[in-house]
Amino acid sequence: MSKSNNNLDQYIIQLIEDLRYSAQNLPDPNEVAEFDEESLPEELKMFADVERYLHGKAKKLAIVTGIETEKFPPVERLNDAHLSLLVNEMIRLLGAYGFYSGFPDKLPDEWKYRALRKKWDKEVVYAGGEGIVHFDFCSYEPDNCPFPEQYCGCKDFEDPDYLDDSDFSNDDRYGAEPF
Repeated sequence: MSKSNNNLDQYIIQLIEDLRYSAQNLPDPNEVAEFDEESLPEELKMFADVERYLHGKAKKLAIVTGIETEKFPPVERLNDAHLSLLVNEMIRLLGAYGFYSGFPDKLPDEWKYRALRKKWDKEVVYAGGEGIVHFDFCSYEPDNCPFPEQYCGCKDFEDPDYLDDSDFSNDDRYGAEPF
Protein backbone atom coordinates (compact mmCIF):
# COMPACT_ATOMS: atom_id res chain seq x y z
CA MET A 1 0.00 0.00 0.00
CA SER A 2 1.38 3.37 -0.93
CA LYS A 3 1.89 6.11 1.63
CA SER A 4 -0.78 8.34 0.02
CA ASN A 5 -3.37 5.51 0.21
CA ASN A 6 -2.48 4.93 3.84
CA ASN A 7 -2.84 8.66 4.56
CA LEU A 8 -6.23 8.72 2.87
CA ASP A 9 -7.33 5.64 4.82
CA GLN A 10 -6.34 7.38 8.05
CA TYR A 11 -8.17 10.51 6.96
CA ILE A 12 -11.34 8.51 6.22
CA ILE A 13 -11.12 6.86 9.65
CA GLN A 14 -10.87 10.28 11.30
CA LEU A 15 -13.76 11.63 9.22
CA ILE A 16 -15.93 8.67 10.24
CA GLU A 17 -15.07 9.35 13.88
CA ASP A 18 -16.16 12.97 13.37
CA LEU A 19 -19.43 11.86 11.76
CA ARG A 20 -20.14 9.48 14.64
CA TYR A 21 -19.27 12.13 17.22
CA SER A 22 -21.74 14.52 15.60
CA ALA A 23 -24.45 11.82 15.58
CA GLN A 24 -23.91 11.16 19.28
CA ASN A 25 -23.76 14.83 20.30
CA LEU A 26 -26.75 16.44 18.66
CA PRO A 27 -27.06 20.19 19.15
CA ASP A 28 -30.09 21.86 20.69
CA PRO A 29 -32.52 22.23 17.76
CA ASN A 30 -33.86 25.50 19.19
CA GLU A 31 -30.39 27.02 19.06
CA VAL A 32 -29.61 25.74 15.58
CA ALA A 33 -32.95 26.86 14.14
CA GLU A 34 -32.89 30.08 16.16
CA PHE A 35 -36.37 29.23 17.43
CA ASP A 36 -37.93 30.30 20.71
CA GLU A 37 -39.85 27.20 21.80
CA GLU A 38 -40.66 28.77 25.17
CA SER A 39 -42.80 31.43 23.46
CA LEU A 40 -45.14 28.81 22.01
CA PRO A 41 -48.61 28.64 23.52
CA GLU A 42 -49.00 25.65 25.83
CA GLU A 43 -51.28 23.82 23.38
CA LEU A 44 -48.56 23.95 20.68
CA LYS A 45 -45.60 22.84 22.80
CA MET A 46 -46.29 19.21 21.99
CA PHE A 47 -45.79 20.17 18.33
CA ALA A 48 -42.59 22.10 18.93
CA ASP A 49 -40.62 20.14 16.33
CA VAL A 50 -43.25 20.90 13.67
CA GLU A 51 -43.38 24.58 14.64
CA ARG A 52 -39.57 24.69 14.61
CA TYR A 53 -39.55 23.15 11.14
CA LEU A 54 -42.13 25.64 9.86
CA HIS A 55 -40.72 28.75 11.51
CA GLY A 56 -37.09 27.98 12.29
CA LYS A 57 -34.11 29.37 10.42
CA ALA A 58 -32.62 27.21 7.68
CA LYS A 59 -28.87 26.70 7.72
CA LYS A 60 -26.44 24.75 5.61
CA LEU A 61 -26.35 21.09 6.53
CA ALA A 62 -22.60 21.53 7.12
CA ILE A 63 -23.38 24.05 9.87
CA VAL A 64 -26.15 21.92 11.39
CA THR A 65 -23.93 18.82 11.63
CA GLY A 66 -20.68 20.62 12.35
CA ILE A 67 -19.00 18.74 9.49
CA GLU A 68 -17.78 21.07 6.75
CA THR A 69 -18.41 20.02 3.17
CA GLU A 70 -14.72 20.41 2.38
CA LYS A 71 -13.95 17.56 4.76
CA PHE A 72 -15.53 15.13 2.31
CA PRO A 73 -12.90 14.19 -0.30
CA PRO A 74 -13.77 14.48 -3.99
CA VAL A 75 -15.29 11.25 -5.27
CA GLU A 76 -12.35 10.75 -7.66
CA ARG A 77 -9.98 10.23 -4.73
CA LEU A 78 -12.07 7.49 -3.11
CA ASN A 79 -12.11 3.78 -3.76
CA ASP A 80 -15.22 1.58 -3.46
CA ALA A 81 -14.52 0.73 0.19
CA HIS A 82 -14.18 4.41 1.11
CA LEU A 83 -17.38 5.25 -0.73
CA SER A 84 -19.34 2.49 0.96
CA LEU A 85 -18.11 3.46 4.42
CA LEU A 86 -18.71 7.17 3.94
CA VAL A 87 -22.16 6.77 2.40
CA ASN A 88 -23.29 4.50 5.24
CA GLU A 89 -21.91 6.86 7.90
CA MET A 90 -23.35 9.95 6.23
CA ILE A 91 -26.80 8.34 6.04
CA ARG A 92 -26.49 7.21 9.66
CA LEU A 93 -25.54 10.73 10.74
CA LEU A 94 -28.42 12.28 8.82
CA GLY A 95 -30.79 9.78 10.44
CA ALA A 96 -29.61 10.87 13.89
CA TYR A 97 -30.64 14.41 12.95
CA GLY A 98 -34.02 13.26 11.64
CA PHE A 99 -33.14 13.50 7.96
CA TYR A 100 -33.93 10.62 5.62
CA SER A 101 -32.19 10.25 2.28
CA GLY A 102 -34.17 8.40 -0.36
CA PHE A 103 -32.29 6.97 -3.30
CA PRO A 104 -33.33 4.85 -6.29
CA ASP A 105 -32.90 1.12 -5.85
CA LYS A 106 -29.43 -0.21 -6.61
CA LEU A 107 -27.95 3.26 -7.06
CA PRO A 108 -24.16 2.87 -6.74
CA ASP A 109 -22.47 4.44 -3.71
CA GLU A 110 -20.53 6.80 -5.97
CA TRP A 111 -23.78 8.52 -6.99
CA LYS A 112 -25.15 8.51 -3.45
CA TYR A 113 -21.93 10.10 -2.20
CA ARG A 114 -22.07 12.78 -4.91
CA ALA A 115 -25.68 13.63 -3.99
CA LEU A 116 -25.01 13.63 -0.24
CA ARG A 117 -21.87 15.75 -0.58
CA LYS A 118 -23.79 18.26 -2.68
CA LYS A 119 -26.62 18.28 -0.11
CA TRP A 120 -24.13 19.29 2.60
CA ASP A 121 -24.06 22.81 1.09
CA LYS A 122 -27.86 23.14 1.00
CA GLU A 123 -29.91 24.83 3.68
CA VAL A 124 -32.17 22.74 5.90
CA VAL A 125 -34.15 23.33 9.06
CA TYR A 126 -33.09 21.07 11.91
CA ALA A 127 -36.37 20.42 13.69
CA GLY A 128 -35.20 17.90 16.27
CA GLY A 129 -37.94 15.84 17.88
CA GLU A 130 -39.41 12.67 16.49
CA GLY A 131 -40.22 13.84 12.97
CA ILE A 132 -38.37 12.99 9.80
CA VAL A 133 -37.42 15.37 7.02
CA HIS A 134 -37.08 13.59 3.68
CA PHE A 135 -34.28 14.58 1.33
CA ASP A 136 -35.47 14.00 -2.18
CA PHE A 137 -32.71 14.18 -4.76
CA CYS A 138 -35.00 13.87 -7.76
CA SER A 139 -37.40 16.33 -9.38
CA TYR A 140 -39.48 13.43 -10.82
CA GLU A 141 -38.77 14.69 -14.31
CA PRO A 142 -36.77 12.03 -16.20
CA ASP A 143 -35.14 14.65 -18.43
CA ASN A 144 -33.70 16.33 -15.33
CA CYS A 145 -32.85 13.21 -13.35
CA PRO A 146 -29.56 13.63 -11.48
CA PHE A 147 -28.82 9.91 -11.71
CA PRO A 148 -27.83 7.67 -14.63
CA GLU A 149 -30.82 6.55 -16.70
CA GLN A 150 -30.68 2.92 -15.56
CA TYR A 151 -31.27 4.07 -11.95
CA CYS A 152 -33.88 6.73 -12.71
CA GLY A 153 -37.03 5.76 -10.83
CA CYS A 154 -39.02 8.76 -12.01
CA LYS A 155 -39.22 7.43 -15.57
CA ASP A 156 -41.58 4.76 -14.18
CA PHE A 157 -44.14 7.47 -13.42
CA GLU A 158 -44.49 8.14 -17.16
CA ASP A 159 -45.45 4.50 -17.76
CA PRO A 160 -49.27 4.38 -17.87
CA ASP A 161 -49.23 0.84 -16.44
CA TYR A 162 -46.98 1.77 -13.49
CA LEU A 163 -49.95 2.39 -11.22
CA ASP A 164 -53.47 1.83 -12.42
CA ASP A 165 -56.85 1.48 -10.76
CA SER A 166 -56.61 -2.32 -10.71
CA ASP A 167 -53.81 -2.04 -8.14
CA PHE A 168 -56.45 -0.92 -5.63
CA SER A 169 -59.55 -2.80 -6.80
CA ASN A 170 -59.31 -5.53 -4.15
CA ASP A 171 -58.51 -3.20 -1.29
CA ASP A 172 -61.57 -2.34 0.82
CA ARG A 173 -59.86 0.74 2.25
CA TYR A 174 -60.57 2.55 -1.00
CA GLY A 175 -64.25 1.65 -1.29
CA ALA A 176 -65.99 -0.01 -4.21
CA GLU A 177 -65.25 2.77 -6.67
CA PRO A 178 -61.75 3.11 -8.07
CA PHE A 179 -60.37 6.60 -7.73
